[in-house]
Amino acid sequence: MSTTVYGNQPHRSLKKDITSTTRKTYGLGYPLADSGYFAKQSGVELVRNNLNQLLKTVKGERVMLPNFGTNLPYYLFEPLDRQLFLSIRQDILEAINRYGQGVEVQKLTVLPNDQITLEGVQGLNISLTVKLTELNDQILDFTVSII
Repeated sequence: MSTTVYGNQPHRSLKKDITSTTRKTYGLGYPLADSGYFAKQSGVELVRNNLNQLLKTVKGERVMLPNFGTNLPYYLFEPLDRQLFLSIRQDILEAINRYGQGVEVQKLTVLPNDQITLEGVQGLNISLTVKLTELNDQILDFTVSII
């Protein structure tokens, strides 16, 4: 049995030269959708959701990655002074340097939250300005509330 080829086939050297110039990273959409299917995200939304998940996860909470996350909920019971701010800053920067791929922190601000929970604990607002090196050095501003 023979195979019939229609048209002209490109030369082998031309086939090897065809490559994509853009490198696009895909990941799982967070939070998970109610439809039962996993959503795929890319770009700025993927980075925003990954950083949000990283900062809201407590160390030891993730299976197989015991160092993933931060200890931000433990800081809620402490008075917000300079030493505590330095501890929070170091915790956040260590987590982002370890698990935030293609992200450089430009600005980090930690402020007390205006809301007080039922336990009488005041939360934290963490404002980040990051540069996304994998996405043509775009700047991303976002705020995470820890309550």
